[in-house]
Amino acid sequence: MWQSIAKRNSTLFILAHFCQALWFIIPIWIVYYRGYVSTSQIAFIAGWAYFVQLVMELPTGAFADMVGKRWSVILSYLLTAIGMFIIPFAHTFIHFLFIETLVGIGSALFSGAQEALLYDSLKQEGKEAEFGKVMTKDGFWYQIGLMTSTGLGGVMYQYGHLIPFMASAMSAMLGMGFAWLFVEPSIDTEKFSLKNYVKQIRLGVHEIKKNNETLLLSSYYIAVGSLTWVCQTFFNSYLLIDLGFGDQTRGYISAGLRLFNIVVLMRLIKNEKIFNHRSTFIFFPILMLLAMLPGIFLKGVWGIPTVAGVMMASTARWILLAKYTNEVYDSKYRATAISTLSMAIGLIAVITTTASGPIMANFGGVRTIFTLLGIIAAITIIPLVTKILKLPRYAQE
Repeated sequence: MWQSIAKRNSTLFILAHFCQALWFIIPIWIVYYRGYVSTSQIAFIAGWAYFVQLVMELPTGAFADMVGKRWSVILSYLLTAIGMFIIPFAHTFIHFLFIETLVGIGSALFSGAQEALLYDSLKQEGKEAEFGKVMTKDGFWYQIGLMTSTGLGGVMYQYGHLIPFMASAMSAMLGMGFAWLFVEPSIDTEKFSLKNYVKQIRLGVHEIKKNNETLLLSSYYIAVGSLTWVCQTFFNSYLLIDLGFGDQTRGYISAGLRLFNIVVLMRLIKNEKIFNHRSTFIFFPILMLLAMLPGIFLKGVWGIPTVAGVMMASTARWILLAKYTNEVYDSKYRATAISTLSMAIGLIAVITTTASGPIMANFGGVRTIFTLLGIIAAITIIPLVTKILKLPRYAQE
C-alpha cells in the first residue's frame, strides 16, 4: 500500500492534521465558558493554557527528539481527547483550569513533533525539497477542516451545548489512530537519560541561534507567530462576539473566511514567482498591519476583514515560514528547536492575554488590542525584514 516511509508519513500527516482541524468548539467555547465563569476568569484560563504549553514546550520537544516523535504525537491527541471528553463534568473555574492543563500539555507534545517527523521522513529519502508541497497540501485540507468545524460548531451548539466538545474529542481520537500508523524516521537519536535529556534541551535552544541567519529567521517566525496565533485562538472569537454576531452567524462567518483563505492563499502560494523568499518576508508585515491597525475603528461587518487578514497571516505562517526554519535546523535537534520557537510564541501569548484584561475593560475592548498588536508588528517585524533581506541568500533574489 505504501511506496515508502516518506509517502506513508506524508499521507498520515495530512489525515491526522485534518482531524486536529475538526475543532468544533472554535465559535462557541467562550460563550459556553461564560455560563460558568466570568470574562476575567476566561482571560486567565486562556493565559493559563498558553502558560502550560509554554513551560512544557522544551521538555516535550526533547522527549520527541529522544524517545520518538511518533509517541509524542500519539500522546498529544490522547490528552486533547480526554480534555474534551470530561467537559460535561466541568462546572467551576478550577475544573476548566484542569481541562486546559491537559489540552496545553497535549498541544506542547504536538508542537514541533509532527512537523519534525514529516521533515525527517522526507530528508532520510532525500526528498526534503518536497516538504513545502506537502505543507501546502496539508494547509489546504487543514483549512477545509477548520471551515467545516467552525461552520458546524455553532449549529451543533444550538442542538446541545456539549455536542461540539464531544465531536472535537472524537476527532482527536481519530487523529490519534492515524498517528499510531506513523513510522518513526531513522535519525541519530540519543539514548534517553536525564543527562542526555538536559543536554538535548540545551542544544535544541542553541539550534535556533547557531548563526546570524538562523537567529533572524527564528526571531521573524516568533514575531509573526506570536501576534497572529494569539488573535487566531483568542482575540478573533472575542472580536466577533463584541461585534454583535450570534453563535450560528459567527460559525458561518468563520467558515466563509476559511473558504476565502483557501481559495486566495492557496492560489498565491502555488505561484513561486509571487512567493519567493523575499516576497514572503515582505508579505507578512503588510498583511498584518493592514488587518490590525484599524482595529479601534471597527464596527459590525467592517470587523470581518480584520479577522480574515489575521487568519490568512496565521495560515501562511505554517505553510510558508515553516519550510524556511526547517531548512536551517539539524534533524537531531529539530523538534526541540521548533518547540523553542513555540515556547517563545507561548510566552508572548501569556503576556498578551494577561495584559489584555484591563485594557479591554477600560480602553475600548478587544478592538484596541488589535490596534496595539498592529503597532507592535510595525516596531518588531519591519526591522527584522530589513535585516533578513540583506542576508546573502536573499539579497540576490
